[in-house]
Amino acid sequence: MAEAKKQTLGHRRTECKIIENKAAREVTFSKRHQGMFRKASELVILCGAEVVIIAYSPHGNPFVFGHPSADAVIERYISGGAGTRASKAAAAPSHALDEHKRQLQDSVSKLEEAKRVEAEAGEGRAAGNCSGQMWWDENVGDGIGADELEHYVDSLENLMKMVADRLGIQPCV
Repeated sequence: MAEAKKQTLGHRRTECKIIENKAAREVTFSKRHQGMFRKASELVILCGAEVVIIAYSPHGNPFVFGHPSADAVIERYISGGAGTRASKAAAAPSHALDEHKRQLQDSVSKLEEAKRVEAEAGEGRAAGNCSGQMWWDENVGDGIGADELEHYVDSLENLMKMVADRLGIQPCV
């Protein structure tokens, strides 16, 4: 009786061969690749191993797990395992710090450039380029031909009609 109970409650061992049913094969892949990645993660945690797994689904979609990263492990494999982990571990923070310093310098340069442009624009306004007026108060007709001015007026009238329609009021044209 105990023998039969073990068989019904326990997991069945499946024969290791390709699954003929396409749908069952896809389901098995979706379930098992996650378990494989979990086991690789445990190997990394328990043993400090560098691991990479690349698996393609039956549909051809790639699934990748890598620690510290897939690229780092593959590069180490290609280079024949050159370099020790300790030296790479020491170099990684230094490289990251250099990259952050470069990004900070770029950001500071952009900020200084934006401040310079804003200061120049402010000096232009103070000198009277805009004569203290807002953009909508400036004279639009200067330097525009008659055809352009007619098109401008038509565009403004259309805009006023669209705004009036949206607000549900009578346009005042």
